[in-house]
Amino acid sequence: MTRSAEGWLDNEDKQCRDDRLNRLKWITEEYPNIEISLFHGGLKSHYLFEEARYCFVYGQYIASTMLSLSYIENTLASVFYASGRNDLQRARVVDLLEEAKDEGLISESEFTVFSKVRKIRNPITHFRKPGDKKNIEYRAVKNDRHPYELLEEDAKTALKATFRMMAKFSISKHED
Repeated sequence: MTRSAEGWLDNEDKQCRDDRLNRLKWITEEYPNIEISLFHGGLKSHYLFEEARYCFVYGQYIASTMLSLSYIENTLASVFYASGRNDLQRARVVDLLEEAKDEGLISESEFTVFSKVRKIRNPITHFRKPGDKKNIEYRAVKNDRHPYELLEEDAKTALKATFRMMAKFSISKHED
């Protein structure tokens, strides 16, 4: 049993290492120029952030997208809670985004980016009838693309939004 597990891992490493390395390089290029990373929401937010990146490197695009939005949601909820807004503890992500925009915590363009991630995530999380225009199958056929390519693009969009959220509430490096 151990031998077959080791063989599986060896084969996985041999076949997927270059792709993982390319995805890791992409993350390195996209990562914001941050001096100190602040994780509003503590360890849970930190783990959501780290696992979203890790899943992306390993090609787990759906997980990466879902974890990215969870990070965004937890960060906003934590920022509101820290400011005394106890009324938003169990708010939906759409409500947190609207409130953050209304309160000036995020700009209109940030709201648009974060909402896009929510719209990417929704057909994954919530049932849609076959043929629904938001389903990955429909999008793949309409765009003449492999579904996996679209999922990777979606995960990149989600991670860019995650990095933007992180940069928003962190201390940036200054070039001397």
